Amino acid sequence: MFKSNKRLIDIVIVVLISTFIGMLSGAIVIYTLEHKKEKANKYTEVSKIKEIDDMYNTIVNEYYDEVDKDKLIEGAVSGMLSVLDSYTSYMNKSATTSFNNKMNGEYYGVGLEVLTVEDSGILVVNVIKDSPSDNAGIKENDIITSVNDETLKDKDAAYFSSLVSKTKDEMKLVVLRNGRELNFSVAPEKIIIPSVSTNMFNLEGKKIGYIKISIFAANTASQFSEKLTKLEENGIDALVIDVRDNSGGYLSNATTILEMFMNKGEILYSTESKTSTINRKDETEEHRDYKIAVLVNNASASASEILAACFMENKNSEIIGITTYGKGTVQETIDVLDGSKAKITTKKWLTPKGNWINGTGITPTIKVGVSEAYVQNPTFDNDNQLEAAIKSILN
Repeated sequence: MFKSNKRLIDIVIVVLISTFIGMLSGAIVIYTLEHKKEKANKYTEVSKIKEIDDMYNTIVNEYYDEVDKDKLIEGAVSGMLSVLDSYTSYMNKSATTSFNNKMNGEYYGVGLEVLTVEDSGILVVNVIKDSPSDNAGIKENDIITSVNDETLKDKDAAYFSSLVSKTKDEMKLVVLRNGRELNFSVAPEKIIIPSVSTNMFNLEGKKIGYIKISIFAANTASQFSEKLTKLEENGIDALVIDVRDNSGGYLSNATTILEMFMNKGEILYSTESKTSTINRKDETEEHRDYKIAVLVNNASASASEILAACFMENKNSEIIGITTYGKGTVQETIDVLDGSKAKITTKKWLTPKGNWINGTGITPTIKVGVSEAYVQNPTFDNDNQLEAAIKSILN
């Protein structure tokens, strides 16, 4: 009996050892295969990157003419981004400077928006009101041919903007206007780009406030707060927020504005990445209870749509106009090369009720197309969509 039991124990031990060795061998095989697969993937990636490097060197060494290496790399980066969604894009130095100024809401300069005109100079496409250039008399469509006796005929808009940003003293500009040369002196200063404007309408014994947001720049929320406070000091009973033709901007500024009106704990919007969904809730005690209507059109996009959706789903506010653009994604910028940026889509956003409006937009609760009279002469008196918004509030 004892020998029989001992033999049984020996058999069991042998089986266990064999099983362990088998499992260990299997694990080693699996690890080896996975390791080989990982190495193969890395090798494939490296070999593909080497192909790009080889192509770069071939072009530099074999192309029949001189090659601008910076432009070659710029083209490679731009090409990679171009195969992604339409909102992922590359911005060169000039576009980056313009983008930064626009999104910061302020910059150091003379109040000009310019474009490069090859072999001619720098074309003025916009003059900011009350800026040094405006006060000096520079106008749209002027061509700046020199700065402080330095010709700009072979320079681009980015060079001009950089020159202005580095200058602290008065600048002498030579401008070509209708074939005539004109001379101006302007001194750079801090330029605030207004993104919020207001008005107030007295109708049927009610004071209706009006706030237009042109873009969600870095200083838009502070401008909005200041303008709203003044309207409320005048005793408004309701408010119309106009985001027509507002293509979006900084989501953080749209969030700050929404927190002025929503109740604490309400979802303002959600963002969804590859790995997680985050509900962005109102974390403030501040809120307002008077009636609000929101004006939109087919150029209202991104942060503008977030604002409209939040008022519609959380406040039951009327949304007036035509269906919005339908941009339901979020982009982030990264610095690439020397002074340029890339915008990359990193998330999609959802309305408070979890709807994704990408490609479809927000359908207004009150559909009103723009009148021909307003198109021809855009004034408050001709604004039939604003009239509909005010009527919805009064009713």
